[in-house]
Amino acid sequence: MVKIILLVLVSEVLTAIGQILFKKSTNSLGAHNLNKTGGLISFIGEVFSTPAIWLGVVSIAAGLFVWLMALAQGDLSLVFPMGSVQYIIIMFLAHSFLGEKIDRAKFVGTFLVMLGIVLVTIG
Repeated sequence: MVKIILLVLVSEVLTAIGQILFKKSTNSLGAHNLNKTGGLISFIGEVFSTPAIWLGVVSIAAGLFVWLMALAQGDLSLVFPMGSVQYIIIMFLAHSFLGEKIDRAKFVGTFLVMLGIVLVTIG
């Protein structure tokens, strides 16, 4: 059980890091009118030429492989709810690396998610 929990945590941290890299990278891209073909093509070109986005893809891919390892060793009804820990990880990483605010509602909601994870895991 501890091994599965660790695998899920590693998977979710890797996936969350990838999402943070995606967000930081897209924040730095120029403004594009995605409703027009030229703007969309320009946006896609910038996306494919941004190294941090590729690092995010690698991080998410690594998270996927660790996730598959967790699924191979545990029941889906246990592993999948534990994946909700990503909400918590994302909130704190977004606060730390993107400067996003954690207000009372986010904190309470995250606490409830954590409580749900604990109940499902011990149930």
